[in-house]
Amino acid sequence: MEYNYQDAMRAHFSILSAKEWQKEVIEKPLSMYTIVVNFGQPMEIQIDFESYVIETNKICCLTPGGYLKSVDCKDENHFIIDFNQMFYCLELHDADLSCNGLLFGALPSLPILDICSSQIQPFRILIESFLAEFQSPDANQGDMLRLLLKRMIIVCVRMAREQLFYSSVPPLEETDLLRSYQALVEKYYKSKHKVFDYAELLFKSPKTLANTFNKLNGHTPLQIIQERIVLEAKRMIYYTDKTIKEISFELGFDEPSHFSRLFKKVTGDSPLKYRSLF
Repeated sequence: MEYNYQDAMRAHFSILSAKEWQKEVIEKPLSMYTIVVNFGQPMEIQIDFESYVIETNKICCLTPGGYLKSVDCKDENHFIIDFNQMFYCLELHDADLSCNGLLFGALPSLPILDICSSQIQPFRILIESFLAEFQSPDANQGDMLRLLLKRMIIVCVRMAREQLFYSSVPPLEETDLLRSYQALVEKYYKSKHKVFDYAELLFKSPKTLANTFNKLNGHTPLQIIQERIVLEAKRMIYYTDKTIKEISFELGFDEPSHFSRLFKKVTGDSPLKYRSLF
């Protein structure tokens, strides 16, 4: 099963099975925003050096850039939805969706969401609506697919706000601050390495950011920056032949020694030792 929509402006949207998805993206950086919806048996994905189990009736969101190594699925009761920025720009529609930095971006962990019992049937109907739309291609098909995608993302955002934080009903202004920070880190992590830089962009103090993160998920703003830098470094060390010096400069460090110090602080190994493990 694989259904694709593309237009002359290079907008792309597709819905496909995990097996078809794996064929397209294995051992390459994901180029699309991806939503995995699993109605079947638990499935396992390996992405960015970690394995994750997506249980029955769960949804997982993946940000472009991640490297998919494998997909282990037992049946066909799952759906992979992916789209690019040309099809639906999350940053442009942030005021409508509020998903940038919550479902996608520099996140402390992979967002895996439970579909509550009351939402299972509506989600199935939504998937069926996607599939039905591919049976009637016309000039309005792209617009209809965008409407359906927008609905899916909004529902996922509501679930994320209830499930991804310490409090089940956190204040909206606090979750918006956290997700805005994480979206900015995803955008600028190669050039901005200090919490103060992002606090300035958000018109907040570093202390306010620290208090909000501690309250909602127990991480620190600095951890988000450093872990995002190290994740990209791991990708380049493993998947490219770039030298450690080249990697450090690409990630915005004037001195390779500063990069190596950060990498060892986060991983426990120097970049050279990490590369030797593979």
